This record gives sequence, C-alpha cells and structure tokens, in this order.
Amino acid sequence: MSPSRNRRIMAQAPFAGWAFMLGLAALIVLAPLTVGAEAIKNVNFQNADVRSVLNFLAEYGGVNVVAAPAVQGQVTLNLKNVEWRQALEILAKTYGLKVVDETGYIRVLLMGDFLKEESDRERHAADQRQLVDIQTKTIDIKFASAKDLVKPVKSILSGRGKVEIDERTNTLLVSDEPGNVSRVKELVTSLDRETRQVKISAKLLEVSSEYLDEIGISWNTFTSGTSHDRQYNNELTAQGASRVAEPFATYKFSTLQKGWSMDATISAIVSSGKGKILAHPEIITIDNKEARIQMGQKVPIKQFSSSGDIVITFEEVGTILRVTPHITSEDRILLHLKPERSSYAFDPNGVIINTNNAETNVVVTNGQTAVIGGLTSQEEVVNRVGLPFLKDIPILGKIFSYEKKDIKSRDLVIFVTPTIVDAAMMGSVEIGK
Repeated sequence: MSPSRNRRIMAQAPFAGWAFMLGLAALIVLAPLTVGAEAIKNVNFQNADVRSVLNFLAEYGGVNVVAAPAVQGQVTLNLKNVEWRQALEILAKTYGLKVVDETGYIRVLLMGDFLKEESDRERHAADQRQLVDIQTKTIDIKFASAKDLVKPVKSILSGRGKVEIDERTNTLLVSDEPGNVSRVKELVTSLDRETRQVKISAKLLEVSSEYLDEIGISWNTFTSGTSHDRQYNNELTAQGASRVAEPFATYKFSTLQKGWSMDATISAIVSSGKGKILAHPEIITIDNKEARIQMGQKVPIKQFSSSGDIVITFEEVGTILRVTPHITSEDRILLHLKPERSSYAFDPNGVIINTNNAETNVVVTNGQTAVIGGLTSQEEVVNRVGLPFLKDIPILGKIFSYEKKDIKSRDLVIFVTPTIVDAAMMGSVEIGK
C-alpha cells in the first residue's frame, strides 16, 4: 500500500485479509507527501499482529524489515503525526523489542536476544584479543615524572596490560595489545608537557606588636589558626597532645598594591630598632606543588616504647612556611599559605611544644606581594632596676635594687612574593636579544 500526493488514503484491511490479520481494526491516514518522508497523521492499531504492523511500516518507509522468529504477539498503537521510523522505535520500546540497522535492511528482535548477541560478540572479541601477541614499548618522558603518569596510563590498559617505571632514565615500559599501546603513547604525549614554575621569595620580619598596625598595611583579618600544646612525657607510656586544639587568634593578611615600597618600609622598621629580619629565603617550585621553608631547629624527644626501649624522635620547632602556588588562566597566582610558629619548654614531665598556625588562600598578580601577620610570640625580659652604681656592688647591690619582669609581644610578619618563572629567568634566553 503506498499513498499518492495530495490524496488522503484511508487504509482498511479487506474483511478476509487485513481484518483477520490485524484483529479489530487498523486506521491510518497519511499526509499528502512523498513516500518515505511524509508523516503519518493517524495510526490506530487495536490488538494487531506485530508482524503485520512491521510489514506495514516497512512498506510505507520503503525499507526492508526482517523480524526474528521470536517476535510474536499482538500490539496496540494510537499515534498521531509521526514518521514511520519514529513509529517503529515507539513500537520497539513499548513491547521490549530492539531495532538494529544492518547494511541494506532493518532487523527487529527481542531485547533479551539482542543483549545476548552483544554479550557473545564481546566475549568473542575478547577471545580474539587473547590471541594477539603482547607488544612492549618504551616511552621516554621529557618533562613530567614517569612515576606521576603511571595512574592515568593504568586507567586505559587492558586486562593483559602492565606498566613499569625505569627511574634512572625516567621512562615508562608499557606492555599491552598493539592498539592499546598506541593509545597509551597518545595519552602520554598529551600529558607530558612542561610544567610552569613559580619562584617564591619570602621575607620573615619580627616586629614589636605595638608597632604592627603602624607599618602602613591595610590588614584584613581571619580566624582560621589554631594553637595547641604537644606534651612528651619521659615515661613508659608516652602521651600525645595534652589538650584539644582550639581557636587561638585573629590572624591578619593583606596584599601590597603597586607603588608600595616593601624594601623601604622594612629598612625603616629595622633601622628604628622596632623589628629585625629573621630570614629572606627564595625557592622555586612547580605549579601546584608545595614549597616548604623552615627556620628553626629540631628538638630531640626521648620516649620509651611499649617494650621499654628508649626511642629518640626529633620535633621541628621554629617558623615553617608552606606555600602552594597555582597559576590561573590569566597568569594570576592563587597562593595556599600555611604559616606556623612554634616554641618549646621543659617541665618536670618532659617537653612541651607550643604551636600556633594559620591557613588561607589569596589571589595575587604575578610579582605582587602577600603579607601575613598575627603570628605572635611572647618573651619574658628580666631587668634589674635600682640606684645607679650601688645596684652594681656585688652582694650588697641586692639591697639597692630589684628585678622587674616585662612581657614583650612580638609578631612575625611574612612577606611572600610569587613570580612566574619565564625563559629569561631560567637563563635559556639572553637578555637584550
């Protein structure tokens, strides 16, 4: 049955033919378009044989449709303004069938049979792959660390594949099916790119607390630091932290704007005697890798193990700065800053290490300086006060003098300046050429 242009055709089965095959009725009204492209305005099948419906759609679409022997039963469809292919897909999804496009024809089968076919096909393909010889290739890594590429490489290897590292030559040794080896090489090529580097320049300045706000920096405050004590007892059962970490102080951070002379300000602070430079370290790290700067000492801690043996461990005490830079798409730098300051003291039971630290993120432009303040330490200063000359007389001087104890607070101010390392800084390009 085929429609003609500008004619409306009502398809009704002859009493002894279509009515017998389709069950109750099949009413189809076609749009006045060309066969295979026009929409079916009205499709109405009631308890129709599924094969008869498939035959009609195949004839209307001008295609070959082959139904599997297991495709049996009656269907009911009531659709309006659908193309023959859409009607076929709706029929298949509704009644658990699968439409498969083959070369030159369309195959219709039960969904369960289709899934079994796919499973058998995959099993056969796997068996065929097992017959393929394993290929082994070495892949030289130029910029990255071969160790860092093992995880992404393993994610695309087959069950027969494996990857090993030759750390001496920074090379990957990949064994797998030939097709997978080629995929691994493409993946490594895309990942093995030169990572940008960042130079971290830090200045650690100790300033009297009363002078901190007079530096001329517009501070922002945050309370993300903690302070806690770690107590180590020289007993058979060594104890851990003596108390739970708790919020400690309000820390300060800022970024220096253009025109602000950091060196001039620091020089003025030092020359006035209100502060001193503790250190000026510089370190280069790659993008997204932590740089660690430490200034202090390692304190030996003697403890006893459960078996009674003496165990000596070393705890780092002093100032530690951890900086993790991340270069953004606009060549700005996101800094993850973790400064820490600690001191130690002895008590009858052992050693107590007092620690306060902070953690924050700040975005700066290339070469801009970030400042962290508020890492406070206290120092007890003992002065002998009395009558001049008389207080200095041995033994008798104690009568004319007394000791005065003062607590002085000092803040550690950290200036961190990240700079993206370019070719000129690395020395690969001669300046001026």
